[in-house]
Amino acid sequence: MTSPSSPSFALALVVVAPTVVGTVAAAIAARSSSAQRAWRAARATPWSILGAAVVSSAAAGGAARANSWVRVDAVTAIVLALVGLVGWVVVRFSARYLAGDPGERRAASRFAATLGAVAAVAIANDLALVALAWAATSLSLHGLLVHASDRPVAVAVAHKKFVLARVADVCMVGAIAAFALGEGTTRLDRLAAGGAADGALSPTAHLGAVLVAAAVVLKCAQLPFHGWLIQVMEAPTPVSALLHAGVVNLGGVVLLRLAPVIDRAPAAQSVLVLVGATTAVVAALVMTTRVSVKVALAWSTCAQMGIMLVQCGLGLWELALVHLVAHSLYKAHAFLR
Repeated sequence: MTSPSSPSFALALVVVAPTVVGTVAAAIAARSSSAQRAWRAARATPWSILGAAVVSSAAAGGAARANSWVRVDAVTAIVLALVGLVGWVVVRFSARYLAGDPGERRAASRFAATLGAVAAVAIANDLALVALAWAATSLSLHGLLVHASDRPVAVAVAHKKFVLARVADVCMVGAIAAFALGEGTTRLDRLAAGGAADGALSPTAHLGAVLVAAAVVLKCAQLPFHGWLIQVMEAPTPVSALLHAGVVNLGGVVLLRLAPVIDRAPAAQSVLVLVGATTAVVAALVMTTRVSVKVALAWSTCAQMGIMLVQCGLGLWELALVHLVAHSLYKAHAFLR
């Protein structure tokens, strides 16, 4: 397998820009003297993500480029375009939906931070950076989930989700250690190239792949860890849209980045297929019995994530990417129409 060429400094800077913009926009929105200015700052994040998607698509030219921090390829461009589009729609909707809300400036700040962190997951070329950005996404989303602090159920469910997410983060830390010990690197391009050349993973690296699969199962709300996603409907509608159309799908993005490694880890593939298939069947059946539209959509997300994990476990990576994009667009429309 040919190693990706290194991106130029300018290209790397452009691709990293959305994360920087998201961080700065979050700070500006939080300290803004008016809600209007806060939302203007928040809107800068999806626009910067869309810009990075265009530049990365044109610059990659069908060939992957990677350095120690950033990877630019077709998956990067597609995921950034998806995040930018969904983020733009959600932020635009939120500005109207939360107009007059006492905490709308705080919400604008957290939307910007969440989108910036999601973009970081898409561009990172090191598993440690992926784990850090994924954890940052979860933490900023937590602030949105507890936005309605006067709703005890919403706060309780958000804390339940918070605990499960931290368990997933521990799994990712274990995976980082396992790959560092077993393969001598946590760079995604080198893990992919090493696995392809050797034809097999070391037992320690195999454990790392299983831990990544476990983290994905936890964060993609798969059975039996799905309860928080079903109960989190107390959150504001645009928060639910961002969660279902963007954040839950990040497990698929992480797996796509590690595709050559997962393909050589039968135990990880088995976890993804068995858990994903069970969740898809059970959640799809339960969905048909729900009266509430939002609850039915939550069960639908569980089922769709299960199908996506099955696709990843079977090595159908192109199909998984198409499914991820289609599900994101559908859920954004379903919640915000």
